[in-house]
Amino acid sequence: MRNDLKIRTLTERFFEGETSLAEEQELYRLFREGDVPEDLQPYKEMFAGFEDISLPQQKPSRRRWGKVIGIAASVAVLFAVGTTLLTRNSHDECVAYIYGEKCTDKTIVMQQMESALSDMDDIATVDEQMRDFFSE
Repeated sequence: MRNDLKIRTLTERFFEGETSLAEEQELYRLFREGDVPEDLQPYKEMFAGFEDISLPQQKPSRRRWGKVIGIAASVAVLFAVGTTLLTRNSHDECVAYIYGEKCTDKTIVMQQMESALSDMDDIATVDEQMRDFFSE
């Protein structure tokens, strides 16, 4: 009698979509091995067919995804550090093009820059140029 109540309860929950995978496996086993009540006999063949269907492969667990994400993060950090170290040296280089030629000597570049800045002091400002233009 206890099996009848269990099989009825599980069958009802199955059709309501409330059973877990373990409960469904138990329901299939009960229909296969147990004495099924007369009114549930039409379902016996259906549940036997469900039992023959292979279960889908389980998805990787969260723990495994954690490892995969950890490895990916480690690779990303190593890539970022490597890129930073490799490009760091190129930022320390002083480069200027003087009269169309590339110059990397810092003293020459600084001399040319100071020379250009001093030449700019001699150039009249816009205000001075406007005053000169309109005063004539």
